[in-house]
Amino acid sequence: MPDRVFYSWNDFDNSITDIEHQLLTDNWIPDYIVGVKRGGLIPAIALSHRFNKPLIMMSCQLRDSEDNNVRLYEVNELNRDSNILIVDDICDSGKTFHSILDELRVYGFKYTRTCALFFNTSQNFHVHYKSITIDRNKDKRWILFPWEVS
Repeated sequence: MPDRVFYSWNDFDNSITDIEHQLLTDNWIPDYIVGVKRGGLIPAIALSHRFNKPLIMMSCQLRDSEDNNVRLYEVNELNRDSNILIVDDICDSGKTFHSILDELRVYGFKYTRTCALFFNTSQNFHVHYKSITIDRNKDKRWILFPWEVS
């Protein structure tokens, strides 16, 4: 098993506050928070509470599932001119965010931004908001989130 880095609930709270401040500083407030299941749901819930905005769930499991389809639940309830913040726990390769943004464009969403607790700097996708940067070329440790600890 690879070395692990433990990301605590306190670390999580600090990251959510950091991202909240970035959004406020940028003066870009989402109308909807989209949480990518599984790992993005908990940070999306936290941001949904912070901004008092509706939470929408999206499925895009490129690593842990053979079902690689992107599914946005409740898509028909969303205004296509809304600010949509897509939230995941980590942007490791950028493939998940690329797939999601491609799918949202098909549905006609224009104002989307991305957010991750962890951002891998050694790939070519760039999220709009992030809390912690890592370089996977140098740091290959597995990030163990508090909701993954059994």
